Amino acid sequence: MTETAETYKTSLYAELAKLGKSLSSNRRLELLDLLAQSPKSVETLAKQSGMSIANTSRHLQTLRDAHLVSRSKRGNYGIYQLASAQVEQLFYLLRDVGENQLLAMKQIQRDFDAQERVQTLDLSAATKLIGRDDVQLLDVRPHDEFVNGHIDGAVNIPIDELRERLADLKADQDVIVYCRGHLCALTNQATRLLNEQGRHAYSLNESYYDWRAFVKARA
Repeated sequence: MTETAETYKTSLYAELAKLGKSLSSNRRLELLDLLAQSPKSVETLAKQSGMSIANTSRHLQTLRDAHLVSRSKRGNYGIYQLASAQVEQLFYLLRDVGENQLLAMKQIQRDFDAQERVQTLDLSAATKLIGRDDVQLLDVRPHDEFVNGHIDGAVNIPIDELRERLADLKADQDVIVYCRGHLCALTNQATRLLNEQGRHAYSLNESYYDWRAFVKARA
């Protein structure tokens, strides 16, 4: 191999490695998951991730340097979003590879389901129930995420409002709950809350992205 060819190859791999480095943080992966739901300000990302604004900003800058997220102005706020649909696909592919290759991820999820004592549904089972007169679909994500995209027919009650808004759900209908997907603990927690309040609820621990992919594959 000539020196020019070696330099060419090394330079490309070095650039590609920037993506790996930007993804080598659990907090940055969480930010990508949040941004996969909807564009958000740094203040909102900090609140939802439990990080300080300073730490959130530093992680976002690393993701921007790798061109995985972009930033725009909305009034006085800087709004962050995933840089492209491919970045969204990359994030969910990484999640799926992790679940398939890392046995600990599946075990953590199984243990959490057992701890919360909730009945879970997969996408196939959920599609057979959704649309029935005795079943309602509940999205417990924040309102901005719901507006950005949701499963048809879903009702939105953010989880921090759920206890006070139980009357918004029809008492004679079963409830299928979903949130941000496999990496989100809120679905099971909302389902357990509903069951404790005398409702019959199922946990659909899948994201809107997973739902779209599932429906597309069946079309």
